[in-house]
Amino acid sequence: MKFSRRCFTAGLCLTLAGCDFSPKMTEQEQQAIQALTTRLVPQCVGRYLIDMPAQVELSGMVKIEGAIVETMAMSLDEFRKAMAARETELTKTRSIDAHPFLYVNAPAWDEHSRYFLHRGSIGDDPGNRILEGYRWENGVLISIRLRSSDYTKPDQTRDPLVRQMAVKNDVPRAATQVFEMLTSFRGRPDGAIPTEPGLCVPGGILLGKSKDDEQVDVDFNLPAYPDVYFNVFTHSSLQEKTSLLWRGGPIAAAQRVLDDGKTLRRGTVDLPGGRGEEMVIAGPMIVTNVQGQAFRLESNATTGSPETPFIAVKLSNGGPTGLEEPLKKASLTEAQALALWDAVSRTLRPRPGAL
Repeated sequence: MKFSRRCFTAGLCLTLAGCDFSPKMTEQEQQAIQALTTRLVPQCVGRYLIDMPAQVELSGMVKIEGAIVETMAMSLDEFRKAMAARETELTKTRSIDAHPFLYVNAPAWDEHSRYFLHRGSIGDDPGNRILEGYRWENGVLISIRLRSSDYTKPDQTRDPLVRQMAVKNDVPRAATQVFEMLTSFRGRPDGAIPTEPGLCVPGGILLGKSKDDEQVDVDFNLPAYPDVYFNVFTHSSLQEKTSLLWRGGPIAAAQRVLDDGKTLRRGTVDLPGGRGEEMVIAGPMIVTNVQGQAFRLESNATTGSPETPFIAVKLSNGGPTGLEEPLKKASLTEAQALALWDAVSRTLRPRPGAL
Protein backbone atom coordinates (compact mmCIF):
# COMPACT_ATOMS: atom_id res chain seq x y z
CA MET A 1 0.00 0.00 0.00
CA LYS A 2 2.98 2.30 -0.21
CA PHE A 3 3.05 5.39 -2.39
CA SER A 4 3.62 4.51 -6.01
CA ARG A 5 3.24 7.72 -8.02
CA ARG A 6 1.70 11.13 -7.81
CA CYS A 7 -0.47 12.77 -10.42
CA PHE A 8 1.87 14.62 -12.78
CA THR A 9 -1.04 16.45 -14.41
CA ALA A 10 -2.03 18.91 -11.69
CA GLY A 11 -1.12 21.84 -13.91
CA LEU A 12 -3.19 20.40 -16.73
CA CYS A 13 -6.34 20.75 -14.72
CA LEU A 14 -6.35 24.51 -15.03
CA THR A 15 -7.02 26.48 -18.21
CA LEU A 16 -9.33 29.14 -19.57
CA ALA A 17 -13.00 28.55 -20.23
CA GLY A 18 -13.94 26.95 -23.50
CA CYS A 19 -16.44 24.67 -25.12
CA ASP A 20 -18.72 22.23 -23.26
CA PHE A 21 -19.94 19.24 -25.20
CA SER A 22 -20.52 15.50 -24.79
CA PRO A 23 -18.92 13.37 -27.51
CA LYS A 24 -20.60 10.11 -28.46
CA MET A 25 -19.39 6.61 -27.69
CA THR A 26 -19.55 3.56 -29.89
CA GLU A 27 -21.29 0.46 -28.57
CA GLN A 28 -17.93 -1.16 -27.79
CA GLU A 29 -16.76 1.94 -25.91
CA GLN A 30 -19.99 1.99 -23.91
CA GLN A 31 -19.52 -1.64 -22.93
CA ALA A 32 -16.00 -0.95 -21.68
CA ILE A 33 -17.19 1.94 -19.50
CA GLN A 34 -20.14 -0.06 -18.22
CA ALA A 35 -17.70 -2.75 -17.09
CA LEU A 36 -15.89 -0.10 -15.04
CA THR A 37 -18.90 1.73 -13.63
CA THR A 38 -21.62 -0.91 -13.17
CA ARG A 39 -20.27 -1.80 -9.74
CA LEU A 40 -18.78 1.15 -7.91
CA VAL A 41 -17.45 0.48 -4.42
CA PRO A 42 -17.30 3.13 -1.66
CA GLN A 43 -13.74 4.03 -0.70
CA CYS A 44 -12.86 5.98 2.44
CA VAL A 45 -10.16 8.64 2.00
CA GLY A 46 -9.38 10.89 4.93
CA ARG A 47 -12.79 11.89 6.23
CA TYR A 48 -14.57 11.54 2.88
CA LEU A 49 -16.18 8.80 0.81
CA ILE A 50 -16.01 8.36 -2.94
CA ASP A 51 -17.22 5.44 -5.07
CA MET A 52 -14.56 3.83 -7.26
CA PRO A 53 -14.61 1.00 -9.81
CA ALA A 54 -14.28 -2.36 -8.10
CA GLN A 55 -11.11 -3.07 -10.11
CA VAL A 56 -8.99 -0.27 -8.63
CA GLU A 57 -5.74 -0.83 -6.78
CA LEU A 58 -4.80 1.87 -4.31
CA SER A 59 -1.60 3.27 -2.85
CA GLY A 60 -1.00 6.40 -0.88
CA MET A 61 0.93 8.78 1.31
CA VAL A 62 -0.23 10.13 4.68
CA LYS A 63 1.32 12.94 6.71
CA ILE A 64 -0.08 14.07 10.06
CA GLU A 65 1.45 16.94 12.02
CA GLY A 66 4.84 16.25 10.47
CA ALA A 67 4.72 12.46 10.91
CA ILE A 68 4.99 10.28 7.80
CA VAL A 69 2.54 7.37 7.96
CA GLU A 70 2.71 4.24 5.78
CA THR A 71 0.65 1.06 5.84
CA MET A 72 1.15 -2.38 4.33
CA ALA A 73 -0.91 -5.55 4.44
CA MET A 74 1.09 -8.41 5.97
CA SER A 75 0.82 -11.44 8.22
CA LEU A 76 1.97 -11.44 11.85
CA ASP A 77 4.92 -13.64 10.88
CA GLU A 78 5.93 -11.19 8.15
CA PHE A 79 5.69 -8.37 10.70
CA ARG A 80 8.03 -10.15 13.09
CA LYS A 81 10.56 -10.81 10.34
CA ALA A 82 10.40 -7.18 9.18
CA MET A 83 11.01 -5.90 12.71
CA ALA A 84 13.91 -8.30 13.23
CA ALA A 85 15.49 -7.12 9.99
CA ARG A 86 15.05 -3.46 10.92
CA GLU A 87 16.52 -4.06 14.38
CA THR A 88 19.56 -5.76 12.86
CA GLU A 89 20.06 -2.92 10.41
CA LEU A 90 19.89 -0.22 13.09
CA THR A 91 22.01 -2.00 15.69
CA LYS A 92 24.81 -2.53 13.16
CA THR A 93 24.87 1.14 12.12
CA ARG A 94 27.62 3.28 13.64
CA SER A 95 27.86 7.07 13.65
CA ILE A 96 30.90 8.77 12.15
CA ASP A 97 31.59 10.39 15.56
CA ALA A 98 31.90 8.99 19.07
CA HIS A 99 28.21 9.38 19.91
CA PRO A 100 25.61 6.60 19.61
CA PHE A 101 23.50 6.09 16.50
CA LEU A 102 20.67 4.04 18.04
CA TYR A 103 19.22 5.31 21.35
CA VAL A 104 16.08 3.22 21.88
CA ASN A 105 15.23 -0.28 20.66
CA ALA A 106 12.22 -1.79 22.40
CA PRO A 107 8.61 -2.95 22.07
CA ALA A 108 6.31 0.06 22.19
CA TRP A 109 4.04 -1.80 24.63
CA ASP A 110 3.45 -5.36 23.41
CA GLU A 111 4.74 -7.97 20.96
CA HIS A 112 2.75 -6.42 18.12
CA SER A 113 4.49 -3.04 18.38
CA ARG A 114 8.02 -1.71 18.04
CA TYR A 115 9.80 1.54 18.71
CA PHE A 116 13.20 2.83 17.58
CA LEU A 117 14.92 6.15 18.28
CA HIS A 118 18.04 6.93 16.26
CA ARG A 119 20.12 9.70 14.70
CA GLY A 120 18.72 9.36 11.18
CA SER A 121 21.98 9.00 9.25
CA ILE A 122 25.54 8.38 10.36
CA GLY A 123 26.62 11.96 9.65
CA ASP A 124 23.65 13.81 11.19
CA ASP A 125 24.13 16.19 14.11
CA PRO A 126 24.36 14.33 17.45
CA GLY A 127 21.19 16.12 18.54
CA ASN A 128 19.12 14.88 15.62
CA ARG A 129 16.53 12.18 16.38
CA ILE A 130 14.23 10.05 14.25
CA LEU A 131 11.36 8.25 15.95
CA GLU A 132 10.14 5.11 14.21
CA GLY A 133 6.99 3.49 15.55
CA TYR A 134 5.48 0.24 14.22
CA ARG A 135 2.33 -1.68 15.02
CA TRP A 136 0.68 -4.74 13.52
CA GLU A 137 -3.11 -4.71 13.81
CA ASN A 138 -5.70 -6.86 12.05
CA GLY A 139 -3.40 -7.91 9.22
CA VAL A 140 -1.97 -4.46 8.55
CA LEU A 141 1.37 -2.90 9.50
CA ILE A 142 1.41 0.81 10.27
CA SER A 143 4.73 2.61 10.41
CA ILE A 144 5.15 6.16 11.68
CA ARG A 145 8.31 8.22 11.24
CA LEU A 146 8.75 11.59 12.94
CA ARG A 147 11.78 13.87 13.13
CA SER A 148 12.69 15.33 16.52
CA SER A 149 15.76 16.57 18.43
CA ASP A 150 17.55 16.16 21.75
CA TYR A 151 20.41 18.55 22.52
CA THR A 152 20.87 17.23 26.05
CA LYS A 153 22.41 13.85 25.01
CA PRO A 154 25.16 14.65 24.29
CA ASP A 155 24.93 17.99 26.07
CA GLN A 156 24.99 20.85 23.56
CA THR A 157 23.07 23.35 25.69
CA ARG A 158 26.03 25.74 25.81
CA ASP A 159 25.97 26.15 22.07
CA PRO A 160 24.74 29.71 21.22
CA LEU A 161 22.16 28.39 18.75
CA VAL A 162 20.84 25.77 21.17
CA ARG A 163 20.56 28.39 23.93
CA GLN A 164 18.02 30.25 21.80
CA MET A 165 15.78 27.18 21.58
CA ALA A 166 12.82 27.17 23.95
CA VAL A 167 12.83 23.35 23.98
CA LYS A 168 16.16 21.56 24.11
CA ASN A 169 14.66 18.06 24.05
CA ASP A 170 11.61 17.53 21.87
CA VAL A 171 11.64 13.73 22.03
CA PRO A 172 9.02 13.31 24.82
CA ARG A 173 6.45 15.37 22.89
CA ALA A 174 7.19 13.57 19.63
CA ALA A 175 7.06 10.17 21.32
CA THR A 176 3.65 10.97 22.77
CA GLN A 177 2.39 11.90 19.30
CA VAL A 178 3.73 8.69 17.75
CA PHE A 179 2.34 6.45 20.52
CA GLU A 180 -1.09 8.09 20.35
CA MET A 181 -1.21 7.47 16.60
CA LEU A 182 -0.10 3.86 16.98
CA THR A 183 -2.73 3.12 19.63
CA SER A 184 -5.49 4.79 17.61
CA PHE A 185 -4.82 2.73 14.48
CA ARG A 186 -7.20 -0.01 13.38
CA GLY A 187 -6.60 -2.17 10.33
CA ARG A 188 -9.61 -2.60 8.07
CA PRO A 189 -10.40 -4.75 5.04
CA ASP A 190 -10.66 -3.07 1.64
CA GLY A 191 -14.13 -1.60 1.21
CA ALA A 192 -14.96 -1.62 4.94
CA ILE A 193 -16.43 1.78 5.84
CA PRO A 194 -16.01 2.84 9.48
CA THR A 195 -18.75 4.66 11.35
CA GLU A 196 -16.75 6.22 14.20
CA PRO A 197 -14.77 9.49 14.05
CA GLY A 198 -11.41 8.95 12.41
CA LEU A 199 -9.09 9.50 9.47
CA CYS A 200 -9.14 6.78 6.81
CA VAL A 201 -5.72 5.79 5.49
CA PRO A 202 -4.94 2.96 3.04
CA GLY A 203 -5.72 -0.27 4.87
CA GLY A 204 -6.94 1.28 8.09
CA ILE A 205 -8.19 4.17 10.16
CA LEU A 206 -6.68 6.44 12.79
CA LEU A 207 -9.46 6.94 15.32
CA GLY A 208 -10.16 10.39 16.70
CA LYS A 209 -11.61 13.79 15.98
CA SER A 210 -10.35 15.87 13.06
CA LYS A 211 -7.37 18.13 13.78
CA ASP A 212 -4.97 20.45 11.98
CA ASP A 213 -2.47 19.24 9.39
CA GLU A 214 -3.98 15.92 8.36
CA GLN A 215 -2.95 15.05 4.80
CA VAL A 216 -4.04 11.97 2.86
CA ASP A 217 -2.96 11.50 -0.76
CA VAL A 218 -4.22 8.32 -2.47
CA ASP A 219 -3.92 7.00 -6.03
CA PHE A 220 -6.56 4.65 -7.45
CA ASN A 221 -5.05 2.77 -10.38
CA LEU A 222 -6.89 0.70 -12.99
CA PRO A 223 -4.69 -2.34 -13.84
CA ALA A 224 -6.29 -2.82 -17.25
CA TYR A 225 -5.62 0.85 -18.14
CA PRO A 226 -2.13 1.76 -16.83
CA ASP A 227 -2.34 5.37 -18.02
CA VAL A 228 -5.70 5.99 -16.32
CA TYR A 229 -5.82 6.76 -12.61
CA PHE A 230 -7.66 8.79 -10.03
CA ASN A 231 -5.98 10.75 -7.29
CA VAL A 232 -7.74 11.97 -4.13
CA PHE A 233 -5.99 14.48 -1.87
CA THR A 234 -7.43 15.90 1.34
CA HIS A 235 -5.90 18.32 3.87
CA SER A 236 -7.58 19.39 7.09
CA SER A 237 -6.15 22.92 7.18
CA LEU A 238 -5.17 23.86 3.61
CA GLN A 239 -6.75 27.09 2.41
CA GLU A 240 -6.15 28.37 -1.10
CA LYS A 241 -6.27 32.13 -1.59
CA THR A 242 -8.80 31.72 -4.39
CA SER A 243 -11.16 29.01 -5.55
CA LEU A 244 -10.27 26.67 -8.40
CA LEU A 245 -12.21 28.67 -10.98
CA TRP A 246 -10.52 31.94 -10.07
CA ARG A 247 -6.91 30.88 -9.71
CA GLY A 248 -4.74 32.88 -12.13
CA GLY A 249 -1.08 31.81 -12.01
CA PRO A 250 -1.57 28.06 -12.51
CA ILE A 251 -3.99 28.75 -15.36
CA ALA A 252 -1.40 30.80 -17.23
CA ALA A 253 1.21 28.10 -16.60
CA ALA A 254 -1.12 25.45 -17.99
CA GLN A 255 -1.69 27.52 -21.12
CA ARG A 256 2.04 27.51 -21.84
CA VAL A 257 2.13 23.72 -21.49
CA LEU A 258 -1.01 23.05 -23.45
CA ASP A 259 -0.75 25.17 -26.58
CA ASP A 260 -3.17 22.79 -28.30
CA GLY A 261 -5.39 22.23 -25.28
CA LYS A 262 -9.09 22.84 -25.04
CA THR A 263 -11.46 23.24 -22.14
CA LEU A 264 -14.21 20.66 -21.92
CA ARG A 265 -15.82 21.95 -18.72
CA ARG A 266 -15.39 24.71 -16.19
CA GLY A 267 -17.95 25.45 -13.50
CA THR A 268 -19.62 24.54 -10.22
CA VAL A 269 -20.83 21.04 -9.39
CA ASP A 270 -23.56 19.87 -7.03
CA LEU A 271 -22.29 17.09 -4.76
CA PRO A 272 -24.09 14.94 -2.17
CA GLY A 273 -22.42 16.89 0.64
CA GLY A 274 -22.38 20.37 -0.87
CA ARG A 275 -20.85 22.13 -3.87
CA GLY A 276 -17.54 21.85 -5.68
CA GLU A 277 -15.72 23.43 -8.59
CA GLU A 278 -14.60 21.50 -11.65
CA MET A 279 -12.18 22.02 -14.53
CA VAL A 280 -11.71 19.51 -17.33
CA ILE A 281 -9.30 19.95 -20.22
CA ALA A 282 -7.98 17.89 -23.13
CA GLY A 283 -4.70 18.07 -25.01
CA PRO A 284 -1.11 16.78 -25.05
CA MET A 285 -0.41 15.32 -21.61
CA ILE A 286 2.65 16.18 -19.56
CA VAL A 287 5.33 13.43 -19.65
CA THR A 288 3.65 11.20 -22.27
CA ASN A 289 2.69 13.97 -24.74
CA VAL A 290 -0.23 11.88 -26.02
CA GLN A 291 -3.66 13.40 -26.54
CA GLY A 292 -5.56 12.85 -23.31
CA GLN A 293 -7.65 14.50 -20.63
CA ALA A 294 -7.01 15.91 -17.16
CA PHE A 295 -9.85 16.41 -14.69
CA ARG A 296 -9.94 18.24 -11.36
CA LEU A 297 -12.68 18.74 -8.77
CA GLU A 298 -12.19 20.73 -5.56
CA SER A 299 -14.33 21.39 -2.52
CA ASN A 300 -13.64 23.65 0.49
CA ALA A 301 -10.73 25.20 -1.41
CA THR A 302 -10.78 28.50 0.50
CA THR A 303 -12.36 27.26 3.74
CA GLY A 304 -10.23 24.23 4.57
CA SER A 305 -10.32 23.42 8.29
CA PRO A 306 -10.67 20.39 10.59
CA GLU A 307 -14.44 20.90 10.32
CA THR A 308 -14.40 21.36 6.53
CA PRO A 309 -11.30 19.60 5.12
CA PHE A 310 -10.06 20.65 1.70
CA ILE A 311 -10.40 17.90 -0.91
CA ALA A 312 -9.35 17.55 -4.55
CA VAL A 313 -10.18 14.70 -6.91
CA LYS A 314 -8.22 14.23 -10.14
CA LEU A 315 -8.43 11.87 -13.08
CA SER A 316 -5.73 11.43 -15.71
CA ASN A 317 -6.28 9.68 -19.04
CA GLY A 318 -3.03 9.37 -20.98
CA GLY A 319 -0.72 9.90 -18.01
CA PRO A 320 2.61 8.20 -17.22
CA THR A 321 2.35 4.42 -16.94
CA GLY A 322 5.64 3.38 -15.37
CA LEU A 323 6.11 0.90 -18.21
CA GLU A 324 9.25 0.71 -20.34
CA GLU A 325 7.45 1.14 -23.65
CA PRO A 326 6.32 4.71 -24.40
CA LEU A 327 2.59 5.31 -24.43
CA LYS A 328 1.26 5.69 -27.98
CA LYS A 329 -2.31 6.74 -27.20
CA ALA A 330 -4.60 7.21 -24.21
CA SER A 331 -6.49 4.07 -23.18
CA LEU A 332 -9.86 5.82 -23.10
CA THR A 333 -11.51 8.04 -25.65
CA GLU A 334 -12.60 11.50 -24.61
CA ALA A 335 -16.20 10.33 -24.33
CA GLN A 336 -15.21 7.36 -22.18
CA ALA A 337 -13.05 9.50 -19.89
CA LEU A 338 -15.91 11.97 -19.38
CA ALA A 339 -18.35 9.16 -18.59
CA LEU A 340 -15.96 7.58 -16.08
CA TRP A 341 -15.31 10.96 -14.46
CA ASP A 342 -19.00 11.74 -14.11
CA ALA A 343 -19.77 8.33 -12.61
CA VAL A 344 -17.05 8.62 -9.95
CA SER A 345 -16.56 12.30 -9.14
CA ARG A 346 -20.25 12.99 -8.44
CA THR A 347 -20.21 10.47 -5.58
CA LEU A 348 -17.76 12.50 -3.47
CA ARG A 349 -19.25 13.15 -0.03
CA PRO A 350 -18.27 13.59 3.63
CA ARG A 351 -18.24 10.33 5.57
CA PRO A 352 -21.06 10.42 8.18
CA GLY A 353 -19.63 10.63 11.68
CA ALA A 354 -16.05 11.07 10.47
CA LEU A 355 -15.36 14.37 12.24
